[in-house]
Amino acid sequence: MAFGLGSSIFAFYFLVYRIRRFPVPVGFDTSWYVWRARFVGEQGIGPLDTAVRPGHALLSSVLGSVIHRPQLELAVVLPLVLVSVFALALGAFLVAGLGVRGWRWGTAVAVTGTLLGATRLVGENVANLLLLALVAAGLAASAHRVAAGKGLAGAVALFVAAGLAHWTFLAVVGAIMAMAAAMAFPSSRRDVAAGLPVLRTEAGVLASSIGATAAVMIVAVTGVLRAPFSTFEIKEDPRRFLPKLREDFSRLLLPLTAPLVAVGAGALALGLEPSPATSGGRPRAFVLRIVLAWTVVCVVGIVYGASTKNLPPHRFLMLLVAVPGAVALAAGVWWVGSAAFRAVARRWPARRTSLGVVPMVLLMGVLALPGGLAWYRFGPGIWLDPVGLQQTDTAVPYIDSLHPGTPVVFLIGPLGPAGLISVPLKERNIRAGLPTDREVDAHFFVGEPADLLAGRRTRVSPAIDREIEPSWEDVRSVLPTRPPVIVLQSFGPDQFASAVRMGAPVIAPGVALLQGTPPRQPLAEAQPPRAVPRALRGLVLGAALLFLLAAAGVGWALVVFGERSPPELSWSAAPAVGAAALILGGLVAAESGVRLAGPGGVTVYVVVAVAGSLAAIISRRRSNEGHIRKESSDR
Repeated sequence: MAFGLGSSIFAFYFLVYRIRRFPVPVGFDTSWYVWRARFVGEQGIGPLDTAVRPGHALLSSVLGSVIHRPQLELAVVLPLVLVSVFALALGAFLVAGLGVRGWRWGTAVAVTGTLLGATRLVGENVANLLLLALVAAGLAASAHRVAAGKGLAGAVALFVAAGLAHWTFLAVVGAIMAMAAAMAFPSSRRDVAAGLPVLRTEAGVLASSIGATAAVMIVAVTGVLRAPFSTFEIKEDPRRFLPKLREDFSRLLLPLTAPLVAVGAGALALGLEPSPATSGGRPRAFVLRIVLAWTVVCVVGIVYGASTKNLPPHRFLMLLVAVPGAVALAAGVWWVGSAAFRAVARRWPARRTSLGVVPMVLLMGVLALPGGLAWYRFGPGIWLDPVGLQQTDTAVPYIDSLHPGTPVVFLIGPLGPAGLISVPLKERNIRAGLPTDREVDAHFFVGEPADLLAGRRTRVSPAIDREIEPSWEDVRSVLPTRPPVIVLQSFGPDQFASAVRMGAPVIAPGVALLQGTPPRQPLAEAQPPRAVPRALRGLVLGAALLFLLAAAGVGWALVVFGERSPPELSWSAAPAVGAAALILGGLVAAESGVRLAGPGGVTVYVVVAVAGSLAAIISRRRSNEGHIRKESSDR
């Protein structure tokens, strides 16, 4: 069931590539994820700020090695698989905390997976999505700790892996957990007075998780990765904050979703759902406090960001929808489903199941509209320039002909469709097509050919000049050496035309050499990029990635949750736990000098999966021995 739900959610999103005939992966940050995953896999962590938030790059490079597919193609499939991973992980959180089973668990996963399409998490903010999937699994482990007394180490490991994906937003999660701990303090004091160990209370679990995670992250960031805590490479234009917020609100179709969210929130608060048998206990209180704290922090973030424009408010809306919104919406479906089952049972007792499920299925179909319409009608858009990528590939043979270590300058225009952040977008697009061993040799001059040849900076406007300052500070040190200068037409059509008028030879279609020794013969034009697999192949790849993540994590999930945990819990959490284990294992391997591209990545995957299976076997034996000793002592 978990595999079927995850594969269906992936198909729900992947088919947009075939329907809208997208030639390359969608999303503004796609080129950033592609070139970093390639670089980390082949060259390791560290240069070019690849030590900053390496979680996605580590995971993607390992998985790309296992399935033997290029990162450009993986950028189509993996972000959509992570939607399924998050939906399943949130389902695991509700199983561990609320005790939901069966149809309630399945509807929660399905509702979460389809609702996410109305946010920028799908195909856009991939690192945030990976973080949320790991955090949801970590919260499931924390809820299991509150209920059964084990899972704290697993929760910390999941939170640390989430921090490696995006440690800036992990701080937001830390604030949420701290608020939930403060809310749980009175009840935790009563539990301690009743004889419960401090670390088993809600406040104790949250405080120990926060403290341990913070300590490990400080060591990992400062001692191992030697990276800055500030990770914002591109600052969004504050003038776009409110339009994005209004746009994201409109995609939620609030007249359709808001009433059911209100019903679900009320049912959770009053204990009407998930069911009377599972509506009490400390795990349920833990879930409700987390959801309430999450809501408060996100609402405050939205209000603060909208009023001050110091933070992007639409990011907090995205977090609000992903967890509290999905939980409340799922609870609303549970309430409607329970009412339908009761009504049918009174009138047609023999057909309770077959007829009672009809209104619930119809309701879930209606709830898929916000995500489906937003994804298929709007979507994140294509920002990876396929023509520019083709021109970069065309120029690669010339770059490879240069002596290793020779600086190469790309001249690009200062203007573009992304406004003030067009320059870093162009740089990322070019890097996505460069050989990884020449990435450190690439420099970028933003401006006019005449200014470059004169060694001076091109001035555009105060706002744009501030944005291109880092590029100028980097390239100005290599200009006196008169390095080769390549002008790609797609990334500066006016500059390309100016360079040709100044006598720069066109060494390939769309590629001019402003400075340097031209090749003896024109370069052959590269083939257009083929990144999007055909429908059947793409569906198989998505299912394969989901299976690989689950296979890598199921052993570790059994260790964290125990073999006697509900199957919905262990199997829902398995893909997220597998992703966390691969990130942590990949980090250890990369820091040890293992290259994750090729056999190194396959070895990491095998070691992580086998180690998880062995750990599960050992844990099971110890558990059985403990039960035998307990039964003997009881006798």
